[in-house]
Amino acid sequence: MSLLYRGVSKEMDQAQGGLIKPRGNKKEVMARHDNKITYDGRITYGESEDNAARAHHIETGLYGGCFVSTTRSESRAICFATSDYKEDGWVYVLAPDLFGAHGVTSKEYPDPLYPDEQEVSIRAEDCGVIPPGVIANKYEVTADGSRK
Repeated sequence: MSLLYRGVSKEMDQAQGGLIKPRGNKKEVMARHDNKITYDGRITYGESEDNAARAHHIETGLYGGCFVSTTRSESRAICFATSDYKEDGWVYVLAPDLFGAHGVTSKEYPDPLYPDEQEVSIRAEDCGVIPPGVIANKYEVTADGSRK
């Protein structure tokens, strides 16, 4: 399986202690009638893990889900890390072949909300920090997108 990437600003990385942390702590969520979701077949009735991942695509941690965004595109991760090339940031390189051994679940859909982002949502088994054992590399990028 190919590598995944996660781009974060320096500020976010520092706030999370250099770890990949979710905002929420729920593996399954139920959508609410709050005008944040659309009833287009992506969200299902009741609580589900797919709802948690799909809600996360709409808004990080929506409804308390514990998924974290990654992408198949290194250049997209750099764009996220630099806040569209405005600040320095960090790119995490993750090895999906290690997910099973470390209890990491991934979700990717054939009909993503933002196809150009090539998003793969991941979560730890305990809905906490993504285990450092799945991080193959981490490198710093500057606002112009180059490695430091």
